[in-house]
Amino acid sequence: MDVVAYDAEAVAEAVIFLAYFKDMPDGRQIAKVKYPLAEVLLLCLLAVIAGAETITDIARFGEKKLALLRRFRPFREGAPTHDHLGDILATWMPSSFNAASWLGWHL
Repeated sequence: MDVVAYDAEAVAEAVIFLAYFKDMPDGRQIAKVKYPLAEVLLLCLLAVIAGAETITDIARFGEKKLALLRRFRPFREGAPTHDHLGDILATWMPSSFNAASWLGWHL
């Protein structure tokens, strides 16, 4: 498979993944959002697939693999630091994923 075809497939799969979360509520104040929700979710997914186990691992992955991440999303502000990731994940992830009502899931 050539690189262009592989890139197209990878982008398509990233789009599908992010589509599942397009309606996920983001309680952050829009004017203060430096890292879009889609970028944070994509970073977390790819980092965990690559073996990340902590927020620090995820941030380190983002720093080292920024060129890869930018194949899928702009990451205009770069990858978030572990401090930013911790703040973002602590703010909206627990309540959003526990409720899961935005996906119609019943946990």
